[in-house]
Amino acid sequence: MSEIQQPITIAQSEMRAINRSAVLEYLRQNKTASRTELSRRLRFSKPTAMRIIDELLAANLVCSAGQKGGGLGRSQELLTLNVQDNLVIGIDLGGSHISGGIANIGGEILHKMKKKQSWGDSADNLERVARFIQELQKEAAKYPGKLLGVALGVPGILDSRENLVKLAPALDWRDFPLLEKLNARIDLPVLVENDVNLAAMGEHWFGAGQGVEHLVMIAIGTGIGAGVILDGKLYRGFRESSGEIGYLLPGLQFLGNKYPDFGAFESIASGKGIAERGQQGWSAANGGNPAPKMDAEAVFKAARECQPWAEKVIGETIEYLTLALANISVTYDPELIIIGGGVAPAIAGSLPAIQERLRGVIPFVPRIEVSKLLGDACILGAVARVFQKTADYAVVQTA
Repeated sequence: MSEIQQPITIAQSEMRAINRSAVLEYLRQNKTASRTELSRRLRFSKPTAMRIIDELLAANLVCSAGQKGGGLGRSQELLTLNVQDNLVIGIDLGGSHISGGIANIGGEILHKMKKKQSWGDSADNLERVARFIQELQKEAAKYPGKLLGVALGVPGILDSRENLVKLAPALDWRDFPLLEKLNARIDLPVLVENDVNLAAMGEHWFGAGQGVEHLVMIAIGTGIGAGVILDGKLYRGFRESSGEIGYLLPGLQFLGNKYPDFGAFESIASGKGIAERGQQGWSAANGGNPAPKMDAEAVFKAARECQPWAEKVIGETIEYLTLALANISVTYDPELIIIGGGVAPAIAGSLPAIQERLRGVIPFVPRIEVSKLLGDACILGAVARVFQKTADYAVVQTA
């Protein structure tokens, strides 16, 4: 005899969080709404709607947006997210920089700061990050409003169950308790997230991914990573390493090698990989002489100037990227793939050709676009991440 399935029950506190989230999400997407509209569109009873709205008003997350004229001379108060009074700090830890900013929950960036870095050992890097956050806290004090928290984008694999940075080679963090150490230094709620996951959330809320429920954000910088959003929710994977596409194997020749830090795909298609292959190409084209120091942009510039060694490097890079996009498309079936990171502007002109090459090769070719937010994606992703956490937020889909 089969076991009788027990009905699924939702605790009152969970139901309250779902209802609050539905109201916040509706206001986020529609900007304003009356109590009557919220009750009708979200299918709440009027007492439930009134209670939730009163709670959000008391928490200063929602405020009045004036009056809306109604029938028979009646008017209704419009409600909106209290954008100006709720601020977030977002931090993006790159391979050669640390950048961050202060933004309100409406996605307006009020202040940005960026510093070049030659990262040191794990303890030194922690000290630099903590000081950077504290500088932004001082700057935030100049603005009216409450700081809800800070979210950091870390270039590596995290373990949120153990609150560890499992692997972030650029920062010398391995099984590193970053959250614990920052909580001891920073008097704000702190959230630690994979950097590309944050960027994906930023694009989903404020950039090219608005209104798209299935998307993949690929960041090509010092390394390569992807953030995956399915059914409107961030997808992390069993070990929270979903999107670590820098470890994709671009061909049979990459089997049998070990990649403890940066992966095989990163070694050829990241900014670092393009620069290293560019130097090798220049040297081979110039009788084996040592190549001048160059970055990825220098290689792209040389390709635009029709230098054969650079054209070969960039051509191969686009081919490898096309293979990766094909694999990602058939794995996740996204509606949209967004290309971001420092290399994104340089490959923007190649995206139509990449899409065309994929036609007939894979069943469905997604839209492929360059990030609208570029360097701001991580900062605005922090807005989404912190707001969701501090507002007791749940992803709610409404018909």
